[in-house]
Amino acid sequence: MAEIAERAGLQQPSLYYYFRSKLDVLRHILADVNRIPLSIVERARNTEGPVAVRLFWLVHQDVLALCAFPFDINEVHRLSAGNPEEFDGYWVERQHLNDEVEALIAEGIAAGELREVDPRLAALMVLANDEATQNWYRPVAGRRLAGRADPALGDYSPEEIADQAAEAALRHLLVRTASVDAVRSRALSI
Repeated sequence: MAEIAERAGLQQPSLYYYFRSKLDVLRHILADVNRIPLSIVERARNTEGPVAVRLFWLVHQDVLALCAFPFDINEVHRLSAGNPEEFDGYWVERQHLNDEVEALIAEGIAAGELREVDPRLAALMVLANDEATQNWYRPVAGRRLAGRADPALGDYSPEEIADQAAEAALRHLLVRTASVDAVRSRALSI
């Protein structure tokens, strides 16, 4: 708690006014971990139009959100193994997120837009791929994988990463992969 207070620019007693323990701080952080992606998937499910467009938008927005998170989602998964009862709410929301993405994929299969795949497994793969972007996008111990060979070109932007992740997901799932560019333009206008 002393280190958290110092990094936040507070005295330790001031931090205890808001949080009783490190676990309380973690609970506060976790409040948005699933709720932000759940709001994205809810919008994708409630928007009219082709599933492919909504799925591209969902993946794009999810990756943008993950790139902006101030913590590593994969670390949340590792921490939850040590305190399963403290993370029950997280995993209930996480299951709901998986179920909603699965339902969207199943809708796309039924509409003939997406290939005949196992929708649950496809949803897990889409979300896992989104989360994997944090493994190299966010700096770990002050280091990250290089973005481009020529440093003058700068690093990959979250938008470039999100576009690539969404395209990869759709190319895997679409019945007609040639339509990805049309799907992208419609999705980015949502």
